[in-house]
Amino acid sequence: MQAKTDGSLLEDLLHRIDEIRDQIGDQWPYHADPVTGRYETVEDGDWCGGHWVECLRIKGELEGRQDLLEEARERTERLRPYLERDDQFRGHRFYYSAARLHAMSGDASLRTLALAAAYAMRSMAIPQNGAMPIGMEVQVKSTTLASRRIVAVDNVHPNIRLDFWAYEETGDEVFKTGAMQHLDTTLRDFVRNDGSTVEFIEYHQTEDKILREFTLLGAHDESCWSRGQAWAIAGYLRGWQAFGETRYRDAAEKLFNYWWDHCGDQAPPWDFMADFKDDNNTEKPVDTSASAIVIEQLARMAVSSPNAENAQFVERLTPMIEGFKPHIKDRGRLVDGCFNQPKNFANHSELIWGTAYLLMALYYLERGSVPC
Repeated sequence: MQAKTDGSLLEDLLHRIDEIRDQIGDQWPYHADPVTGRYETVEDGDWCGGHWVECLRIKGELEGRQDLLEEARERTERLRPYLERDDQFRGHRFYYSAARLHAMSGDASLRTLALAAAYAMRSMAIPQNGAMPIGMEVQVKSTTLASRRIVAVDNVHPNIRLDFWAYEETGDEVFKTGAMQHLDTTLRDFVRNDGSTVEFIEYHQTEDKILREFTLLGAHDESCWSRGQAWAIAGYLRGWQAFGETRYRDAAEKLFNYWWDHCGDQAPPWDFMADFKDDNNTEKPVDTSASAIVIEQLARMAVSSPNAENAQFVERLTPMIEGFKPHIKDRGRLVDGCFNQPKNFANHSELIWGTAYLLMALYYLERGSVPC
C-alpha cells in the first residue's frame, strides 16, 4: 500500500531549499513571487517558522550536511522566546523544530523545550468544552484576530500537534484527554452535515454555547475555506492514528469525500463555495498548500500505519502528488498557493508551508518512516 517516492521531485525540492536559503540569509521565508521566485521574508518566522526549520533538518539529514543541521538547531533557539506567546501556532512552531530535532539527535534540551511548549499549549483549553482557541497573541501577518474564546477549524492541526508527540513521549494522559476533548468538540460544532467545515466559531464566555460562526479567509460565513478543510482532514486522520477512535476516521472520511467530490486529485479552489470566476471572467485561485497538508498526512499513514483500513485514504496519495505537477515550476517551486484571497495577499504564490509539507511527504516515503 505504500506509495513510491518521486525521487526527481524530492531532488528538486531539496534544490529549492538551497535556493531559498541563499536568498533569505538570516531572515525567515514566508511567500515568494510566482514569476520571479523571490521570497518575502519576516524577522521572526511568523506562524510558520518551524516549517522552515524542518526543511533545513530534512535536507541536512538526507544529504549528510552538518551545516544545515546546525542552522536548524540555531533557528530553533531563535524561536524559544515565543514559547510563552498565547498563540495556537506554538504547536507547529515547536513540533516541527524542537520535537523533530530531538527525535533525530536525542538532544535532551530539545525534548525539554518541546515538552514545555506542549504543556503551555494544554493551558489554552477553553474550560467549558476543552476546545483549543486561537489565543490572545496569535501570529499571522495577513490577519488580525485574537481571542481566548474563538476557535478555528485549523486548530485540529497546530493546537494538538504536540499532544500526539508528547503523549507518546511521556505517557501523560493530559495530552490524550486534551487532544480528544478538542477533536470531539470541533467534530460536534465545525463539521456540517454535507462534509464541509466552518472556519471560525466564537464561544460564550462562561457556557458551552456558540455565539457566532464566521470566516476571515473564506468567501462568506457559510462557505468552506479549503485550507481549513485540509487542516481538519489531516487532524482527524492523525487523531485516528493516535487513538484508534473510529469517529475520527469517519469524520475524516466525510470531509475527504466532500473534498474529492469537489476537486478530486487536483489542487482545490481557495474556497469550495466561491464562484469559480470573478466579474472579469478570471479564474479564482486554487491553493496548492491545502493539498500539501493532506498529502503530508497521507504519506505519514502510508509509512507508519500500513493496513487495509487506511487503504481508502492512502490510495489517493499518488494521484494527489501527480496533480501537483502542473503547479511546480523550474526546479521545485510549488506555486499557486493562496495565502489570503479576501485581502489579495500572496494569493498565487509559493508558500513556505506548502513546500514544507510536500517535502515532508516525500521525505517520509524516501525514509520509509516518520521521525515522530
